Amino acid sequence: MKTILVDDEVHALEIFKYEAENICEIEIIGTFCSGREALEFAEHNEVELAVLDIQIGDMDGIALGNRLKKIHPNIMVIYITAHEDYAMEAHKLHAAAYLTKPYSEGDLRYAVESARLLSKRRRKRIFARTFGHFDLFVDGRPIMFKSSKAKELLALLIDRRGGTVTSEQIISVLWEERPNDEATQSLCSKIGKTLQNELKAHQAEQILVTNRGIRRVDTEQFDCDLYDLLDGDRKASEQFIGEYMLEYSWAEGRMALLDKYIGLS
Repeated sequence: MKTILVDDEVHALEIFKYEAENICEIEIIGTFCSGREALEFAEHNEVELAVLDIQIGDMDGIALGNRLKKIHPNIMVIYITAHEDYAMEAHKLHAAAYLTKPYSEGDLRYAVESARLLSKRRRKRIFARTFGHFDLFVDGRPIMFKSSKAKELLALLIDRRGGTVTSEQIISVLWEERPNDEATQSLCSKIGKTLQNELKAHQAEQILVTNRGIRRVDTEQFDCDLYDLLDGDRKASEQFIGEYMLEYSWAEGRMALLDKYIGLS
């Protein structure tokens, strides 16, 4: 994340840069001792994350955060403070996180990860729910698929987490009782086109990638509870109650792996 730091204490800037060196999510593109300098920089540069001291000499840090959000509506803000009272105020303003001085590299890493996950959720309009029954949501509303097989094909692709799936593999899962003949291959192709059309009708076609009969999903285009769980998201872990894509028998293999994963974590 393209990051700026604003603190009127030079020593504090140096500490942050030192602690941030091993955090790959952070790309420090500017450090400032003045709120006005930070605003001028933000006017002409893309900024994804701002780490702000609440007490800055020329400007209140919280006011600075609000002005930065007017320039970059999707910017994430982490506030740094030496006083718990200010920390609670920052929390009420929906800051991505806040750090209380003195903080450790671990504290900073946790705050940055919180900002990254929140930024990811705000950017994406599409969410795939796999816990329990499978559904795809666009802007908070589930797609009412006209074709159950098209929906199952999407579920299979999402289960593969961006990995490519051939027509032969799709047929072996979705039509396991049918021979892999010309008629079944034609049916598979038809369902693939139906899925494309249904996603396009809901402005979600960007999640599907197709090339010469090979299909996959672009995992950067949507959020998914399964992916969050496997990435170590604690909230996703709390939401998982031992049920995964219940309507599909082929999903039982993933369910067994999830049970093992949860048991080890």
